[in-house]
Amino acid sequence: MPTDEEPTTRRGRGRPPKALLSREQIASRALAIGGREGFGAVSMHRLADEFGVTARALYNHVPDRQSVIDDAAILLLRGIPDTPLDVADWRSSIRRLYAEARTYYRSFPRAVLISLDEEVTLAGVDPARIRLTERNLEFFTGIGLTLRQAMVVRSAFLTEVAGFVLLVDDRSDQADDATSDLMSRPVPPPGLDANPELAAPLSRQAALGPPMTSDEHFTDLVDLRIAGIERWLERNAAATDTRS
Repeated sequence: MPTDEEPTTRRGRGRPPKALLSREQIASRALAIGGREGFGAVSMHRLADEFGVTARALYNHVPDRQSVIDDAAILLLRGIPDTPLDVADWRSSIRRLYAEARTYYRSFPRAVLISLDEEVTLAGVDPARIRLTERNLEFFTGIGLTLRQAMVVRSAFLTEVAGFVLLVDDRSDQADDATSDLMSRPVPPPGLDANPELAAPLSRQAALGPPMTSDEHFTDLVDLRIAGIERWLERNAAATDTRS
């Protein structure tokens, strides 16, 4: 991300100094706002209010809102955890990969929508993203997947984590216990009670059982992904034996 020279603050005699700003601070605040509320909430006036300065003061550090969004996108990419991955213990590695990514995106769940909410004009692909992608593909092919399968699994990982954080964690984190309980059911009990004439025995049985926490749900999701990878590895091994 472009950096500024060390910021300075001019002030008249007798005026208290204002907090110094930098381009990275502005981008970080934009990412925090966009991650909580969506990037539609990010404006130069909102950022100025957050820092207690005028909007004009921000233009000493950034040329326009678009540059702020671009910088926030770069910060988002560079913050993605570089999880250590061990081919010899690949199942545990995948669980760590999912868990660390979930923790990271959970800090600003709506940030995963930046490419949908905004036209990000990055000047090329950030090197950090290339290195991280390469290491992930190297790991997945190292455990025995084909390159095409590795690409599919990596895409599924990104989609599943982003979707879970946005659709499950974000709602659960903001809800009280009673609401979280209702949300954990395939169909909330009040909806079933309002439609007694509908035959939905499995949904009704699920509504009567203990609630599933978001952590339990996520663990099962990762186990499901690992089971799918195991199946692909079995098929690949069988195909190799056949060719032999």
